[in-house]
Amino acid sequence: MPTIKLQGTEFSFSVLPQDKTGDKFLVKTKLAVKNAVIDYEEISERLSFSEAEEFTCLMARLLAGAFSKEYSFNVERPGFAVDFYPFEKEGEKMDRARLRKEDCVMAIRILFKDKAGQLLSGVYTLLLHRAEIKSFLQGFEAELNAHYRSSALKKGKYLFAGVSPLGYHGCKYWYLDPTKSCKTGEYVWVQMGRHNTEQIVYVDEARYFNDDNAPYDPSRVKQVLRKATEKEIRLLRDCE
Repeated sequence: MPTIKLQGTEFSFSVLPQDKTGDKFLVKTKLAVKNAVIDYEEISERLSFSEAEEFTCLMARLLAGAFSKEYSFNVERPGFAVDFYPFEKEGEKMDRARLRKEDCVMAIRILFKDKAGQLLSGVYTLLLHRAEIKSFLQGFEAELNAHYRSSALKKGKYLFAGVSPLGYHGCKYWYLDPTKSCKTGEYVWVQMGRHNTEQIVYVDEARYFNDDNAPYDPSRVKQVLRKATEKEIRLLRDCE
């Protein structure tokens, strides 16, 4: 259970095992906030798998310096919203390399509900910094992997590779693999970013999709160029 302690407040948002009769496209979660005056807990089966996965990707991208300005993500069904804040300093332009080194903040705004599911007055906000975001992400993603990603398609019309820039895992920028040969944990060459810079990236996950659930239009999405060679991988590991 990914639990964060912040100045007397204990916060957790964990993934629970799916019930046998549960919808495989919905994720069962438990949200809890406890401190000297609050003891709140909510178990929900209203978070979609795609929302849960997007949440993990956004956290990973914040840590990887992908955001140059504030970005908001609303998850209405479990009852919270998240704002991602990259490091900023007035008068200075931030490149991705610096954003990866500096602090960043994730603000979680929780909408408390009563037992009938009605919203209560007020919003409780928690601020997580880089180290706390990383710890929370690792725990939440491990639970999501354990209980839900096993149901992903083993076969399909298209194989997509979800990749991250070197040194980071979990960003899942999706690329079509026309060879259907990519595997999780490999390194491949892609064109990344607005300038289509060719670079080696890490494959977070290789997953099959069909026309009705592909993350992007297969006819327009960027493609994996080729796998990295063993020599290229050795050089990368020496640098990491």
